[in-house]
Amino acid sequence: MNMDIGGTIKKLRTDKGMTQEEAAETLGVSFQAVSKWETGTTMPDITLLPKIAVLFGVRIDDLFSVDHEDELKRVQESLSYGLSEQSYLYAKRILDASLQDDPDNVRALKLYASLHLTKSNADLLEAGRMLERAMERAPLDEEIFHLYSQVRGGGVYKAHSDDDWFIRVCEPYAKKYPQNQSLMAHLIEAMIRQRYFEKAEAYIDRMRLDSGREYLRKVFLGDLALAKGKAEEAKAIWNTVSGDDSMGQYEIGERFNRIHDYERAIRCFQNAFQTTTPPRPLDAVFSLAFLYTKLGRKAEAVEAWRLIIDTLASDHHDHDSETVEWAHREIRKLQSVS
Repeated sequence: MNMDIGGTIKKLRTDKGMTQEEAAETLGVSFQAVSKWETGTTMPDITLLPKIAVLFGVRIDDLFSVDHEDELKRVQESLSYGLSEQSYLYAKRILDASLQDDPDNVRALKLYASLHLTKSNADLLEAGRMLERAMERAPLDEEIFHLYSQVRGGGVYKAHSDDDWFIRVCEPYAKKYPQNQSLMAHLIEAMIRQRYFEKAEAYIDRMRLDSGREYLRKVFLGDLALAKGKAEEAKAIWNTVSGDDSMGQYEIGERFNRIHDYERAIRCFQNAFQTTTPPRPLDAVFSLAFLYTKLGRKAEAVEAWRLIIDTLASDHHDHDSETVEWAHREIRKLQSVS
């Protein structure tokens, strides 16, 4: 252990943007005393250590600096024994200091990556616990199960959890509350991804859909056929969604896009936007803009971004938001490419 408490005080003081005089006044000592601490001529009286720690927002132990290797070892141990908010902040401060001294410290870089992953997992676990408590008290609240699918479901969050966990927790609620359409939809999607086809089909049959969501049954039946390797059957099912069903057209447009049937996807996105009424949502137009760009159809992509700008102005009275600026940037980018 390196007992360079003066060096630690100097670093903490300069990091805080504080002069020796300001530190001395707060601590009730002369600035010469602070100077002597920092140069190693003397050490602060032990009775001052609590005040010094409070002044710089650290623990007393942190004033007795250790070398970076010892510090990194302590960080690794904290990751092994669980990560509290206090240990997270401590580890982050140590790793920041290590990388400030040596930006190419491979061990510190790996530990920082592990720190972020551990923090992310810990946060997701806590979020999941909270949502599980919430669903016990409000099982008909659709947003709870939508959030839970993001925290505990597969897809984007597969690294943190998986669909089997989501199914195990949520299936009892689906059996009891089939009218919760968000719960049923996320459960069916999870079952299809896990290839529990018979169970998925049974829940599709049990769905109680509002008048504006009838398209979901056809969407999921198509998803089920596609997961079984029956692409043409899936397309035939999706094509039965009414052309004037805006949400249905958008959903099957996304499906056709995923299976690279781009012309059909474009028609669906166009239908989805054209069949809406003001204030018109823009999800389908964004999908068109991205798809045209992906296909190298720059003029049509520019037209889609301009439609976004015009619709934001006419339907949402939005003339200068970040979304509008983004659309202008995308147009400039497309026009600058020959």
